Amino acid sequence: MAGLGTFVRRLFSADEAGISVPAMDGVFKPDNRLEEAERLVSLPAIDNLVSSPAGLLCSSGKTLFQLDPGGASLSPVAIAEFAAPISFVASAPDGRLAVGIEGEGLQTGQPGAWKRVDLPGDIASCLTAGVFAADGSLYVCVGSRRHPARDWKRDLMEGGSSGMVLAIDSADGSHRELAARLAFPNGVVMLGNGHLAISESWRHRIVAVDPKSPRPVAMLEDLPAYPSRLSPSSEGGFWMALFAPCRQLFELVLREDDYRREMMATIDPGEWIGPELAGSARPDQPLSQGSVRQMGVLKPWAPSRSYGLVARCDDSGLPRESWHSRADGSMHGITSVCEHGGSVYAASRGSGTLLRLPGAISGGGLA
Repeated sequence: MAGLGTFVRRLFSADEAGISVPAMDGVFKPDNRLEEAERLVSLPAIDNLVSSPAGLLCSSGKTLFQLDPGGASLSPVAIAEFAAPISFVASAPDGRLAVGIEGEGLQTGQPGAWKRVDLPGDIASCLTAGVFAADGSLYVCVGSRRHPARDWKRDLMEGGSSGMVLAIDSADGSHRELAARLAFPNGVVMLGNGHLAISESWRHRIVAVDPKSPRPVAMLEDLPAYPSRLSPSSEGGFWMALFAPCRQLFELVLREDDYRREMMATIDPGEWIGPELAGSARPDQPLSQGSVRQMGVLKPWAPSRSYGLVARCDDSGLPRESWHSRADGSMHGITSVCEHGGSVYAASRGSGTLLRLPGAISGGGLA
């Protein structure tokens, strides 16, 4: 049925950037559960939550942190510092880590014993996600070959589809291409059948890739927001972070080439009409009529440029449950989510907050 919606929109629009956007309804019916979740830690630009044998890991800028949510202190402990901002973190069952460094490439190993994996410059600048397979293989998403990770909005506005997925041998650094021409692959997780589920942000969908026959197949389309990192669920399937909402105004801008090019050429990127990780009260920010405050109040259903959204999907990729922080909330820009120690944690990069989702899993969860 997801494919039917895509077909209908393409039938009545000149290109993929149609004016209509999927509604937040059904499984994605808005609530306030993300806004009401337990707020554990404040850390600027928190990102890249990963469950590892050493504990729960996260990043902030150039620093890799370790946390012990079940311990006496929740204070993040810095365990590694890199030359540039961290763009992704992945953990293997044996404790090995893979860390993407913006503009610098890939480092593997453990704190104090890192090994650089040499990659071509156009690949190394935008490593967005990674996952270790059971056999130790490492799969890495390259969001764009034209722009670094920090310029994700420019890649969106240019209709970027230069992303790819690589299989990397961390022993000798060799790599092979699994899938190409992807529109900003931004998350990856291993499925039970050995395939990869990959979030393709600019096309608002999840695709599956068989490492032995790398041809992307759509699993979930017509998402109401831009998907980001994926992680395994102890109840089967996977968790999905969605970092910003789809809006009709964004799709209009993506469709109007002349307007968009002039906007990009003459206006600061922070003022472009497009998705954001956090809301802003600055008077020079783009504003939809529906987002005008009435008597000082922003309505929760306003068409905001930022939003908070987490979803749990089953083995087939169908969403089964969702958690929201609506337009009038602040837990926006959810870029990663993962299970650890029987709980589910989400990183609100927009607010710089680590969240714990109460009652998100019924069993013991992942260690």
